[in-house]
Amino acid sequence: MPFQPDYDVPPERKPYTLVAATPPGAGRVGCLMLHGFMGSPYSSRAMAEYLHAHGVTMHCPLLPGHGHWPDKLHNVSHRLWLAEVEEALGRARELCDELYIIGHSMGAILGAHLITRFGDIRGMVMLTPLYAVSDDRLGLMPLARYVMPWIYPHKFRRLQGLVRQRLLDFDPTLDLDAPETQALIPAMTRLPTSGLAEMVRMVRLGRKLWPRLRAPALIFKGGDDPAVKPGSIQQLFALLPGKEKRLQEFPEAGHELMRPFEPVHTQVWRQILEFFQHYSQPAFEAR
Repeated sequence: MPFQPDYDVPPERKPYTLVAATPPGAGRVGCLMLHGFMGSPYSSRAMAEYLHAHGVTMHCPLLPGHGHWPDKLHNVSHRLWLAEVEEALGRARELCDELYIIGHSMGAILGAHLITRFGDIRGMVMLTPLYAVSDDRLGLMPLARYVMPWIYPHKFRRLQGLVRQRLLDFDPTLDLDAPETQALIPAMTRLPTSGLAEMVRMVRLGRKLWPRLRAPALIFKGGDDPAVKPGSIQQLFALLPGKEKRLQEFPEAGHELMRPFEPVHTQVWRQILEFFQHYSQPAFEAR
């Protein structure tokens, strides 16, 4: 059964399923979309609608602890994330004959888990995949969680811009400079170290999975990405043993290069569609 949150999730951040019409005699092409740490289905919805309009069925689950403020990640195990995407894989398989995976950031690790464990996936697209934590100090979180339950990103100068972006992304009506909003920012943005610890465990799992991932892979990298450690995506790419792999970099793009506010998003969407078409049946290519 899909994850049922015990907290309110705004409608735009809830899971989505977009079933495409299939021409007679054509195979049903589908994609399982997996969002990243502190993300939600909202970040991929516009891209999903584009792919759906071109004949691809799209399914995106909501990971436990996600879809609201980051405090909901408190004491949520990474095993729940793995279980959720396994359940979502079963649902996606019911809707299509040919299945692809798109993973954003930590979602790429979740996708690699599904492919290496279950197989039968035609290819995988990785959007700014997570290979290493952006700050080495995050590697201490599995221990720090027991003595320091929360961190407050708004207190760190280099993270303040990212914090403001996240807040406005969640609620564009917020006046971030208003005194009443400023008073609420610590509560709205506090991040449980237990959640960070589980993310670190996912990174370590990914290190075991990448050398086993032989499915065709298309990887996108942003050159101005504060969430990705410099050089780490190139390391991931080098570890993939399959011969059918490609790394595409957009120097001016950030971490969420598939979203409409990034000028490169149209190129990203088109290349993903072409990737699906290349590895699918001719009937799909003709749509």
